[in-house]
Amino acid sequence: MKVLLDTTFLLPLFGIKVREIEEDRLISVGRALRERGVGLAYPKLLIVELAAKIGREAFKRGGLPPEALEALEALFSEVDVELVEPKVEHVITAIEMRVRGHKDFFDNLLYATALHEGMKLLTEDDGLVDFLNEKGYRADFVVRLKDLEKALASGR
Repeated sequence: MKVLLDTTFLLPLFGIKVREIEEDRLISVGRALRERGVGLAYPKLLIVELAAKIGREAFKRGGLPPEALEALEALFSEVDVELVEPKVEHVITAIEMRVRGHKDFFDNLLYATALHEGMKLLTEDDGLVDFLNEKGYRADFVVRLKDLEKALASGR
């Protein structure tokens, strides 16, 4: 099994603070997942979103966060996170979601990748989860960090 990460979960590794998600917490969860044979993944198509968020932070700071170069090299080398190649069905589902009213195309691609690749989707995006439930999309594979931590603590 693999867990597909929302961009939010990569940002702390690039030196970008995310409310309620500390780098140590993510490292701990990643380690616990790897110990159980669960891999981490990220869609290649979302590297554009990640780069835009890193760029926005670099603009605010007047330069790249010091961790950014090393983290980018690790991501592109797939050290701890596998990059998932895009497929036609990912894009088609993302477009269908957009037509049905979900405006964040990157979230649509993220969801579609997890759906079609049979992965768990780790996200804190309430808007995405609400949309999935309202429109009747499967959401049984979508997990929150706190729920994943509870499952890991209980040995599931």
